[in-house]
Amino acid sequence: MALAVVRVLPRYLLLLARDRTARWSTTDADWQRAHRAAAREIKRVALSLAGAFTKAAQILGARADFFPAPFVEELSQFHDAVPPRPFETLRPLVERDLGRPLDEVFATIDRRALAAASLAQVHRATLRDGSQVVLKIRYPEIPRIIPLDLGMLRRVVGIVMLVQRRIDLRALVTEVTRFTKLELDFPREARSTERLAKNLTDIPFVVVPRVHPELCGDNVIVLEYLEGIQVARTKELVGAGHKLAEIARKIGALYGTMIFEQGFFHGDPHPGNLLILPDGRIGLLDFGLAKELPPGFARLVATMMVSSMIGDSRSAFSAAEQLGFDVASMKPETLRSLMLMTVGDSDTEAGFFEILGETSLRKIPEDFALVGRTLTLLNGLSHRLAPGRRLIQAELLKHLAAGAVRADGDESVPSASANNSCTSSRQPATG
Repeated sequence: MALAVVRVLPRYLLLLARDRTARWSTTDADWQRAHRAAAREIKRVALSLAGAFTKAAQILGARADFFPAPFVEELSQFHDAVPPRPFETLRPLVERDLGRPLDEVFATIDRRALAAASLAQVHRATLRDGSQVVLKIRYPEIPRIIPLDLGMLRRVVGIVMLVQRRIDLRALVTEVTRFTKLELDFPREARSTERLAKNLTDIPFVVVPRVHPELCGDNVIVLEYLEGIQVARTKELVGAGHKLAEIARKIGALYGTMIFEQGFFHGDPHPGNLLILPDGRIGLLDFGLAKELPPGFARLVATMMVSSMIGDSRSAFSAAEQLGFDVASMKPETLRSLMLMTVGDSDTEAGFFEILGETSLRKIPEDFALVGRTLTLLNGLSHRLAPGRRLIQAELLKHLAAGAVRADGDESVPSASANNSCTSSRQPATG
């Protein structure tokens, strides 16, 4: 990893030095080449080291709204192109969790991994009753090596931060640390999947895979198999007849309902975790970061947002304090930047990582940290599906308003989901 830093940094140092001289200033093409080389080096290192490094690369690759295009193009491949392990090396772990031989449970198992990520990989299989399922297997060494990876990642980020300070990459390490702990808990993930499936029953354009709880354990989850196209593969989606703007609106309505109205949500909208099914419905995958929010969350966020935007710092800071922020460490402009990030305002360069760094990482309430991280990922996804239109953000705001009203106890006011054609049960899911 240290060698990778040595290879990447000199390019940027040279470009920065050139920009300080009027005779040999840089061009956009110069920076794009540097970004491409850096992204490829990060990709090479992350693939070789795996673990927390792959998780960090996934986060960078999902931020189309913030990071340069070469980073997104190169690192987004981590959502479906991480090299898998041979199945036979994982077989003893699976049988230990199941408590019986595989042949007693599965009629067939595809030895080729359907997908592989930083913490686990997935195989397609058929149960004895003919049900089509996926078998998600956590890598056995992950609980042991993740702390070591994170320590090395902190040291590397410390070196990088000596050269550039515009993006506080220390927040990236904090994010990886905080949320990896949740993703390692497979029994919790299985319960979260079942809960969200129940919560989202009335939304006709969403599918949550069925869990087979009797086949789940500490290292294994067995779920219904869903067939679809990953949401980031926009050319494939258009070729299949799907409308990208409609997909964006549905995603915004879905996350607005989960976060601001139901208070329990899927917290990892990476491109690999959102499928567009042939009939246009959205298939949700990977519920390791599902999170329950405290009562009144939507009302407080709405108050904080509106008050901050209109310059009412007293009300904004009061709501922020109730949410768990240490307002003594915050400036009004920092809080306003946080709100602009929430609505996906591309006119500001204050990304969530930068805001976390400005505000002190220890003082960001955990509930808001995961919501903020989810919203930044959705902002990047909105940029991919409908550049410049902020369609996902518009739907999120509708549901934020509805959730705030419902939190105040006025059930006579219809929710955004009832008025939105995307969520109406009479509206066919056309994609």
